Amino acid sequence: MKHAVILGLLGGLFSAQFSAAGAHPVRVDKQTNCAECHADHASGKYVHPALKGGCTGCHEIQNHEDVSEIALHPQESPGCRECHPSAPVTHPHFPYAAGMCMRCHDPHVAQFPGLLRTKVNDLCLDCHLQSKAKHASRYVPTIELTGDHRVGHPYARHPVGGARDPLSGEEMSCISCHLPHGGNKLHQLKMGAEIPEDALNQNTETRDMCEKCHMKLWGLEGAPGNKKKYKH
Repeated sequence: MKHAVILGLLGGLFSAQFSAAGAHPVRVDKQTNCAECHADHASGKYVHPALKGGCTGCHEIQNHEDVSEIALHPQESPGCRECHPSAPVTHPHFPYAAGMCMRCHDPHVAQFPGLLRTKVNDLCLDCHLQSKAKHASRYVPTIELTGDHRVGHPYARHPVGGARDPLSGEEMSCISCHLPHGGNKLHQLKMGAEIPEDALNQNTETRDMCEKCHMKLWGLEGAPGNKKKYKH
């Protein structure tokens, strides 16, 4: 109950911050071509699909005599939930539950997939990397890594970045093991069914999650194209 109250208060705080109307330098209306001045919000490597519907899908123009104010629509929230309803999970990621979508995502364009503001690990470690400036907290857990942030979690020699993810083939990152919005296991860990190419079975044990990568690394059953068989 206490956690729900905290999330509610913070969610309201950030919603109010994002929804506050701001005065526009010149008067505009719904027929104004916003992209003439805001081309940087409409083109890039990854563009928010909502932009195809026009700026007024997310923004509201409020004209008062000679002044135009631009607010997010609807005003009671950042508006993301209209198209991206929250999924019911047992252990939601705090920013996601509090409606702080723009903490990690750019609402217009981005250089990274998922409209992320920067690389996955850079986003995660901004809050979760242990440092002298951060105080221990039960609400924002922190981890220790090597100086280059490539190794050290969940144990000393485990890679966090700069190595290949055995399952996806892409670079290892925080979301190789964790769900960014939250899940039904502690610490937003992925369940067996949420990791592809299950080497053993579809149970929900953390052990099973780890074995998916390590079975493949060892060339045992579960690695596509490998003829070796795992013997119990």
